[in-house]
Amino acid sequence: MCGPHASAQTPSPAKISLRILLASVAMSFALATSASAAADCVAGSKAAPAELIPACSTIIDQTSNAAADRAAALLVRADAHAHISGGLTQALRDIDRAIALDGKNAKAWRLRGDLLREAGGDLNRAAADLGKAIDLDPSDAEAFELRGVVYTNQRRLDRALADYDQAIKLKADYAQAWSDRGVAHYLGGDNEKAIENFDEALRLDPDRPRTYSNRGAAWKKLGQYDKSVADNGEAIRLDPKQPEYYDNRGLAYAALGEYDKAIADYDQAIRREQRPNFLTNRGDSYQFKGELGAALSDYDAALKLDPNFAKTYNNRAVLYKKMGERAKALADYEAALRLDPANDNAASGRRTMIAEIAMFGTEPPRALNVASGNGPSFDCATAKREVEKVICADPQLGVLDRQIAETYERVLKAANKRAAGDLRKTQRDFLSLRNASFGRPGYDLKKVMQQRLQKLNAMES
Repeated sequence: MCGPHASAQTPSPAKISLRILLASVAMSFALATSASAAADCVAGSKAAPAELIPACSTIIDQTSNAAADRAAALLVRADAHAHISGGLTQALRDIDRAIALDGKNAKAWRLRGDLLREAGGDLNRAAADLGKAIDLDPSDAEAFELRGVVYTNQRRLDRALADYDQAIKLKADYAQAWSDRGVAHYLGGDNEKAIENFDEALRLDPDRPRTYSNRGAAWKKLGQYDKSVADNGEAIRLDPKQPEYYDNRGLAYAALGEYDKAIADYDQAIRREQRPNFLTNRGDSYQFKGELGAALSDYDAALKLDPNFAKTYNNRAVLYKKMGERAKALADYEAALRLDPANDNAASGRRTMIAEIAMFGTEPPRALNVASGNGPSFDCATAKREVEKVICADPQLGVLDRQIAETYERVLKAANKRAAGDLRKTQRDFLSLRNASFGRPGYDLKKVMQQRLQKLNAMES
């Protein structure tokens, strides 16, 4: 989306929403049937966790049962706890006990490694547990696949690829492994290989919305924006509740310059979940459209959600520069660099702002003002409100403002006393509502101004 100017002058989109979706790994424990209570405590049971937990507890608490049987019951109960909100800690305790009873149970090590990965805590410990599972059962494709995911999350991509390779060697129709290997290639910058792996995953299992969205991200990296739009559209069709699919398609539309479609998708994402990157991406599209007020509103909202989101500061700085707010632009570039010292856009923008402030000072430019005849109806040098500064910075809005003011004066002169009083009131109401509403989500300043001009033109004719 970058234009011919330096990269710091163009907002860079917030990081694309790309997450790895892991299929839930079904446990294949076989419990001894010597105890009658074991009938309900079986792996893969359709019973609800509230039913499984007491059934398994009966086996676990009976110390006369074989250690292997109690360990297997602990694992089934751990899986039940893992499916309850807030039950992860208890699930890990149960697996710890299972490993203490039966340290050679490869599936126990695999399950604990996977839960540690899901918890987002000690990924090194998760990798070690999955490694132990592999040592105990080198034929376990799922253990290789899950360790590959841990390595991917750690950005140890060479190791991740080696594990995915082995998982696929052991189980050639393992769609999840193909999909996750595609993610590793994507993160490594090899988008062609990523797409090859996503293609195979979708051939094996066409009902994978995450894989479609991930392939869409790879197409976008290759500049194939239409294909990216199509893949994310398919992801949305398969799972319309996931907000990041709309966000990803919005990024593809924005890359095509179809900002209205991008904004519509960001709206859908934000309606499902408020995230700073969604708001920043929508703000970028508003900024590219020249709707500076709506862009500023989105950037402000994003930073309220996450005051440490560096890209939002960078992109808001670009906006402030367009508005002539050099001091605010410089402050935002510096905030972006504090959070992300390697941000080249912010570094370049900061240098530009320092040079401009040294030459022109921090006051906004005064080229468009009441005396110039081609700007707003008011003096931009004395503008205080944010909405007025946006009108000054946007030539189209400046022309609209002057047309509104001049048409209003003509209609007012031609009106009788009573009509003039009503007209003054509607103009005051228009300005008051404009000032109060500007910056609110969904407020379209340009549209509101166009509607006011149309009403005044109708009065005049």
